[in-house]
Amino acid sequence: ILKMGKKTKTQSQSRQNETEIAKNFSNFLAKIKSENNEDHKLDDISICRASEIQIEPNKHCFLVFLNAPSQANFKAVHSFLVQKFEEHFSTPVVLIPDRKRINGNLYRRYQGTKVPRDRTLDTIFNAYLEDLVYPATIIGKRTRFPQGKARQFKVIIDPVDKDSMDYKVPSIIVCYKALTNRSLHIEFPELKKA
Repeated sequence: ILKMGKKTKTQSQSRQNETEIAKNFSNFLAKIKSENNEDHKLDDISICRASEIQIEPNKHCFLVFLNAPSQANFKAVHSFLVQKFEEHFSTPVVLIPDRKRINGNLYRRYQGTKVPRDRTLDTIFNAYLEDLVYPATIIGKRTRFPQGKARQFKVIIDPVDKDSMDYKVPSIIVCYKALTNRSLHIEFPELKKA
């Protein structure tokens, strides 16, 4: 019984920590909105939750989820918001729109209808990957099955985006692992000299 009490206590502490982080991000977003009154694309943007993810023992990043109405202007404001958040919090920030829930076999069994293709596991996980890597372009995807290890997803990103993405690669890998429980490997192919 004591172990259960300790477990629920640590869970509630981590939830409180997440809500504090989300409040900090929401307050800073409100400040950004008040400074940029002319930019109406920021009006729909709102943060529903945020969490701190550890990359290494002394290094961490923030994973910030935006509400569903924010998806319309997400790509238009993405780089601006990430830049402002990273300046303020001085750590890598990964923005991602809050996705619909995944419907699997139970949905089919109880609802009696087909699962919409945009709510399948692979589609949602691919959308997470696209959002995490944005504004970089994914050129290729591979699935590797190393002997004696779990499968590994390899993503090849356009080498033109290497300078803007290089510092963020470890945080993207860790965030993708936290979201999907899949190990990810990101590569930038070398540019061929003419």
